[in-house]
Amino acid sequence: MDVVAIIISKTILFAIPLILGALAGMFSERSGVINVALEGIMVFGSLFASIFLIGSFGQTTFAQNNPQMFVLIALVIAGVSGLIFSLTLAYAAINLKANQIISGTALNMFAPAFAFLFAKAALNINTGSIPLPKDVLKLSSESFGIDSSQIAGWVDILFFKNLYLSTILAFVILIIAFVLLYKTRFGLRLRACGEHPQAADSVGIKVLRMRYIGVAISGFLAGIAGFSFSIANGAAHEVDVLGYGFLALAVMIFGNWKPFKILFAALFFSFFKSLAVLADTLPQFPDFGLNESQYLYKILPYAITLAALAFTSKNSRAPKAEGIPYDTGKR
Repeated sequence: MDVVAIIISKTILFAIPLILGALAGMFSERSGVINVALEGIMVFGSLFASIFLIGSFGQTTFAQNNPQMFVLIALVIAGVSGLIFSLTLAYAAINLKANQIISGTALNMFAPAFAFLFAKAALNINTGSIPLPKDVLKLSSESFGIDSSQIAGWVDILFFKNLYLSTILAFVILIIAFVLLYKTRFGLRLRACGEHPQAADSVGIKVLRMRYIGVAISGFLAGIAGFSFSIANGAAHEVDVLGYGFLALAVMIFGNWKPFKILFAALFFSFFKSLAVLADTLPQFPDFGLNESQYLYKILPYAITLAALAFTSKNSRAPKAEGIPYDTGKR
């Protein structure tokens, strides 16, 4: 039971940045802009959130006494940083009508280099890695007024071993994203801009403005996803997110640009990621007769991603106008 609880707990932990990153890509592409810059935006958001957090806990006792409030502020800073960085993509794609794939790729190349230099200048860190106070980031059963000695061990492992504020926030954002996209006038207009911008424009919807908003929401969520990745990845900011931005795009496609399908796709991929991480520590995992079987588990998340996309991409339906610059002079 404990092993199952550990696997589920790790799966949820690794799913959080994928859920947020895929939702970020969904909002952008639903508006008509392809956002392959998720990787770079995640690095950018994580950078400033990590600098804020390490500065807060290193210099103020108030932060140490109220850790979750400062974690929440750090998540907001990550989102705002990602939003600001994403506006460069929005300007290139919407105003300049530049190729969105190339623009996003350029931002992905820029972000890690910028993060390394900024971390070195701000904190005098030569590796670009910013260690975070992992112990104070975690939520425990005591955080909710529950005595851990009064609950079963597997329950504590399942619900509290890898519980962070970002975990709760991600599921709240998932519900908000569903309501916003399918139950509000804003969501209808956003989807119209990604499906048929000419028709949307003909009824008075400001297509370019809606696309800016879609990319801005995307940047905000991707920034939070980046900081969530830093928390999940050993509580340290790195100058890259190990391809999680691209994996989030795969989750978005596998989830068919729909929030709850994205949730299940993220859990599916993160399950194999958790197996890769736990393969070295849990003796219950088979070694398949290999001396270095852990490497087989490490390729699983990416191999499964390729296989899943190969078999399901034919049934995926992307927004019709995504990646196509909108010309207000055309109908």
